[in-house]
Formats: sequence, structure tokens, C-alpha cells
Amino acid sequence: MIHLAYDGSVNGDWVAWYALNLARQDPGCRLRVIHINTDEVNADKVREKIAALEGECADAGVDMSLDIVSASGLSRDSIFKDLRDQVPARADSLLVCGTRLRGGGKGYLSGTVAAKLLNDEKFSVIAVRVVQPGLLGAPKRFLVPVAGDHEGFLMGADILKRLGANVARVNLLRVMMIKHHLFRRLLNNQAEHLREKGWASLLGLDEELAALIAVENWKIDANVVVSDDWAHEVIIAANRHKSHLILMEASRKDLRSQFVYGNPIEVVLRDAPCDVAIYRGA
Repeated sequence: MIHLAYDGSVNGDWVAWYALNLARQDPGCRLRVIHINTDEVNADKVREKIAALEGECADAGVDMSLDIVSASGLSRDSIFKDLRDQVPARADSLLVCGTRLRGGGKGYLSGTVAAKLLNDEKFSVIAVRVVQPGLLGAPKRFLVPVAGDHEGFLMGADILKRLGANVARVNLLRVMMIKHHLFRRLLNNQAEHLREKGWASLLGLDEELAALIAVENWKIDANVVVSDDWAHEVIIAANRHKSHLILMEASRKDLRSQFVYGNPIEVVLRDAPCDVAIYRGA
């Protein structure tokens, strides 16, 4: 079942389109909207906005329900715990939430409720930053950075299958990382060796993904680059391929990092030319 953490903001309305499209492909075609009421947004206003979403869900054949839950506190920890208590620890539970820029140079994710949810292991979570609201949560061109974790790849494939009813292109990207001081002195044969390792790690993934999401093989492309800056390569690839959505798994290390400007997730969220979806499995 798809659960949506809805805060009543305009950004929340944009994220809701992603939740709706995920629910459209859910076995039960159900979407449960959860609003933790902190009095920041009037509950009646939330109900009014959700009524519009309910109409869109009905048109899409999705059964929607709304739960407005009184907040146990105003801190991010309290809101995180309130949301965590609302979603059952089941294999088919997927919580959709949003991420957006905070003032004071605090970034998009570090220290937020979304980061706490992603870092938790009770249920699967996908956090979305919307750059192109006109897509209505229905991207057609995807960039998928591949880190080598096959279980994470499979979860990403499941999300892609739910969102990819009209897939035009999926670009897999493997970035072979090397430390900055070594990268500057990298020889051609060393770079070629790293690229070969990267291609070996991608072997068969394009065909596997095509089968998993039921698209033609030619719609899946792959590339390997050697770099000392993972986030920079992801952003370049998204621009080159005119991607609508970057779909990437977040590592625990990056989620726990308190360094906003050096965190590759934060860099991609800040500089990506398209929507970004970050996911973690339970």
C-alpha cells in the first residue's frame, strides 16, 4: 500500500502526484494520505486540498483515504515518530514524502523528517524533490545511478515499474570513484581498467531491468565514467540525457552525514535540472 506524508504545502501537492501514480500501479490501487497536524496549516484547508486529490484518484481508479493525526510535538523528531507510528511494518508498505530547500544553508535533506524516515528501517521510503511540477509526477525519461547493490537495484526497478507506464528512456550510470589526488595523476591504462570493472558490474543489468519493467531493450541505455566527483557526473548525465527524474538509492553514510555542501545527495538535490527521487528499502 502507498502512504503519503502530506504537509499541506504547494510542494506537498506536487509530491502527491508521484504518490498517486505509484498507487495507480499498486496491487490494491490504494493511497493513504497522512497529515500530522501541527496547526501550521489549518486542518480544514488540508481537507479542502485533499478533496481535489481524491477526485484525481477517483479518475485514476485509486481508492484514497485521509488520516489527520494530532502531532505529539512540534520538533522534527516528534513528527518523524508520529509518521513512523502510522505506517505498518510490512513488505508492501511504501511511504512517499517530500524534500525541499530550507533556509540558512541547511540543505534539502540533512536533519529533516524525510532523512530520518529514509534512515529508518521499519518500511520502505521514497523522498521526492519536485523541480518540474508540470510533469504531474509522470516522468518519462529516467536517470538511474547504479551503485552495485543488487537488492537496491531491484527496489529501484520496482519503483520505476510503478512510475514507468510510458517510459521513453532509462539511462543507467555507473560512476567509478577515485580519490581526488589520485584522479589528477590517473594514467590512461588505469582509467581503462576502472571502466572495464564498471562495465562488468553493469553486465546484464540493462536486459534484466527491461524485463522487470516490461519495456523494449532499446529503451535502456548504460554508461560508465571514471571520476572523483560522483554528484557532478550525475548532474552532467541528467543534463545530457534531458532526464525528467533521477532515481537513486541513498546510502546510510550519506544520510547520516551532517556536511551539507560536501554531501553528494545534497549536491544532486540542489543542482539537478530535473526531479529527484531518493529511496531506501526497509
